[in-house]
Amino acid sequence: MTAPSRATSAAVQRSGDGEGSQDRPGPSVTSQFKPRELKEDQMAELVHRMIGPLTRLLRNELRLDRERIGKLRDPRH
Repeated sequence: MTAPSRATSAAVQRSGDGEGSQDRPGPSVTSQFKPRELKEDQMAELVHRMIGPLTRLLRNELRLDRERIGKLRDPRH
């Protein structure tokens, strides 16, 4: 049950006079990201896209911890 992925693009403009501007990297997308300016639907999409990978990482970490202490089986389930 995954949502279709949406292609997003971010425009990055380089400032400068053209001389030597190829030597310097432009501002990164993360430096221009302002989380407080996200709209409600953008925030919901961001959460939806992050919840799957974060859940998998957390489950894997918990499983590894149970393996380390010798209790691979979870009695709650």
